[in-house]
Amino acid sequence: MNIKYLYTNGCSYSAGHGLENEVEERYSKFLADKFGAEDINESEGGGSNQRIFRTTYDWISKNARKPNKLKDTVFVIQLTYPVRNEIWVDRIWRDDYGNTSHWFGAQFGHDGYTAWESHERDTSVDKDELNYNYVPDDVTSSDISWRYVISLQSFFKSNNIRYIFFEGDRNLDGMLHRTTKMAKLVDFKYFYDEPFLASAGDRLTPCHHPNVDVQIEWADKLYNYINSEEMTYLYGEWR
Repeated sequence: MNIKYLYTNGCSYSAGHGLENEVEERYSKFLADKFGAEDINESEGGGSNQRIFRTTYDWISKNARKPNKLKDTVFVIQLTYPVRNEIWVDRIWRDDYGNTSHWFGAQFGHDGYTAWESHERDTSVDKDELNYNYVPDDVTSSDISWRYVISLQSFFKSNNIRYIFFEGDRNLDGMLHRTTKMAKLVDFKYFYDEPFLASAGDRLTPCHHPNVDVQIEWADKLYNYINSEEMTYLYGEWR
């Protein structure tokens, strides 16, 4: 399997929050090293599925005309809590990767938790003052995320691009429901089914994220999954 680039996107679970050296100790670095590939990780703490898919498509659009760049890439996409979203604000900020944007991380029901401490927006509200008129139920918020998944999955398949999905966490306060009408259109053969946080047990950093031992273990799990007989067959179908 010719893999030159490993592109990862997700929230703080994939960004490596809580590790002493996030760039060197997160699972994407260990996984990229196993393939001898370049580690490209655009995950961001608190990021929504909307942000994950927006920035993944942005990276694809920047690299689509480079010969074989996309075909030499494996995409590892971690899904996050569906209650998160993004809002567009008429001011520009710079993210952790030097990208400038009008998009701010948010959550349905208020204008974004990233502003609670940093006061980046004068329209910020207290984090306990949710407007429940604007909070979708779990099924609706799940279907919003599944639409993003269906879109990106369709693009990957139509362009013979290798990829896997997995969930960062699965809990009653923000889980992606797999029995909704949109979920029926998702091809779950390309999902590694174990949630990342659940795999850690009590092996957590002080901020309750998977520690370095779990990161190494997770890289092993994803590597074995990508190289499994089932995935090799599926990838072979795309060539």
